[in-house]
Amino acid sequence: MSSTLVLIALMLSLSIAVVFPELQYSKTNKKASSEYQFMVDKQRKGFVILGLIAVVSFFTALQTLSVAIFSLHLVVDIIFGIYAYTAFQVRSSSIQRINFNYSDELPSEDENIEYLRQAV
Repeated sequence: MSSTLVLIALMLSLSIAVVFPELQYSKTNKKASSEYQFMVDKQRKGFVILGLIAVVSFFTALQTLSVAIFSLHLVVDIIFGIYAYTAFQVRSSSIQRINFNYSDELPSEDENIEYLRQAV
């Protein structure tokens, strides 16, 4: 029973690892073009599809105690992690490109700190 709770806590923490950057990029993106919004919408659909497959395979593996389904779940988790990392890197570079194109406006001190964090 405790291992099930640990696995559920792990899934929740991984979900939070995707939700927080998603909320951050949604709030900071004020100069988004329709192409950027289209890309973000497609990425969100990918998150939902891969996330649902991961959750369903996880709980199915727990209910049936199937090693094969749990292995499938681990593969889906790895794909989801790579997809999320790549998606957030693409968004970050797109936001930086948008901000660079609109460099006529002077960035605030908070934005400069954010650029430095991303550079490190």
